Amino acid sequence: MRPTGKDYYNLFIKGHWGFSSTISKLLKLEGEVNSLNKKRSALDGGNAKFNNSIISLNSVFMEVVDSGSRLRGVPSFFGLMGIGPFLAGLLGLLYVLINHSDRLPVFVLILSLITLAIGSVLVLPVVNSLIRRELFRKTHYPMRFNRRDRKVYAWSQDMGVVTMNWDDIQFYTSQSTASEDRRGMARDEIRGYVRDRAGNMLYHLVFFKYQGKKNMLGALEIWELVRRYMEEPDGHIQAYQVDQRLLDLEGKRESFIHSLIQATRFMADSPMMAAVLAPMVMWAGTGRIIAKWTCRVPRWPEWVEEKCRVDPNDPYVRNRHTERPLTAKEILWPLFCYLLGWAEVLVILYFCFRGYF
Repeated sequence: MRPTGKDYYNLFIKGHWGFSSTISKLLKLEGEVNSLNKKRSALDGGNAKFNNSIISLNSVFMEVVDSGSRLRGVPSFFGLMGIGPFLAGLLGLLYVLINHSDRLPVFVLILSLITLAIGSVLVLPVVNSLIRRELFRKTHYPMRFNRRDRKVYAWSQDMGVVTMNWDDIQFYTSQSTASEDRRGMARDEIRGYVRDRAGNMLYHLVFFKYQGKKNMLGALEIWELVRRYMEEPDGHIQAYQVDQRLLDLEGKRESFIHSLIQATRFMADSPMMAAVLAPMVMWAGTGRIIAKWTCRVPRWPEWVEEKCRVDPNDPYVRNRHTERPLTAKEILWPLFCYLLGWAEVLVILYFCFRGYF
């Protein structure tokens, strides 16, 4: 089931700058593939859960964040960490070649030109792709599953809002192979595609994904929640009763503390492990904060809002306004891990470079 035609990974088109789609191509590798039946549960009696994916819900629609939201900030951090030293080295090399080329041996000149060519053709596109996937775009790319008109409205990065019929989407699981897992390329996802009457691929998207200890189980729990919501008569009631917190994203940027909470949950499945992995919480949190605050909040078009109009007296409304406030523990522990990570990194840098000061 190789994607053909238009492929919207994570509702993104491509993270490129006119000459590279390296990261997009790497992320479209597939392992084991199995079809999903919208009329039957894939959990064998398991519970449906939010798993940090649901923004809001009511009797008309459920709004779900894009599958890349949990990972948001990590590519940006690595891209920013790479682009600074790379550009500094590139500019320094150009300066030497322009101003002192007459003093350099021919061998050094040739080696320098090769370095410039390799950096410009290979390194710069990859680093740029990491940055362009997340910075100066949208804070997230939400989807609305409308149970009333059985439509799916989804934000894409370069095409605005795309609309699909729920009944036309063919869902399937895409699970990475053991070899890919060992290479750090774990990629357990639930995808879907829509074909036209001639069999041509119209849309191919990653709908649900869970990075963490549960991997595919986490994605299936989100899928089961949406499946029940769209297919079962009391699906909206079941979703309303789920005992998990919604994301704080409806109509606004993610706050500083919520960014730290999401980074902590992504990096570690337990509070103690988050403290052990504090430096990674720090870089994931820093990248997420930068990515979120350089982007604009997505606003649904008026025609989508009209299709998703909710009764003012709807008893099954859940959004960020109806959620209970964060507890002191929920706030202070991610903040502690974040500051601890910064402290550890600064101490390491001090001992590594103290001889230069």
